[in-house]
Amino acid sequence: MNSHEHRTGDENGGGPRLQDQAERLGRKVTHSAQQVWLAGLGALARAQNEGSRLFDSLVKEGETAEARTREESSEGASLRDTVESTLSQARDRAAGTWDRVEKSIDDSVHRVLRRMDIPSRSDIEALNERLDALNRRLSRAESRSSHAPPKPEEH
Repeated sequence: MNSHEHRTGDENGGGPRLQDQAERLGRKVTHSAQQVWLAGLGALARAQNEGSRLFDSLVKEGETAEARTREESSEGASLRDTVESTLSQARDRAAGTWDRVEKSIDDSVHRVLRRMDIPSRSDIEALNERLDALNRRLSRAESRSSHAPPKPEEH
């Protein structure tokens, strides 16, 4: 074996070279990053599609509202009330669309992060809580041992 070749495992060549492992890891990270990028592009495309459909829907509703307002103006309904009602409905629909797009992006990113074995915030918080508990136990144990009477020396 050359001095620059490092092997893991047994000396008979049973383990993969570290360079091969690093290359595989690099490819895996690159592939996962590409998936995150594609998920983001997909979410953007979906948002653009939803946005176009929403816009078209709002135009149709505007035309309907305008026609209804003309009819109702002789019945006493105010144009302002009709416009406010239509805008409120449009806002509600737009908010729902953006909520769905945002959830889709979040779900895609979380799936990719899970595939990459990257811990979630809750995983890290749980580990921090366990570390805090262990530190408290260690401090109590150290405190008890420092207050314990010394053991007599044996001769």
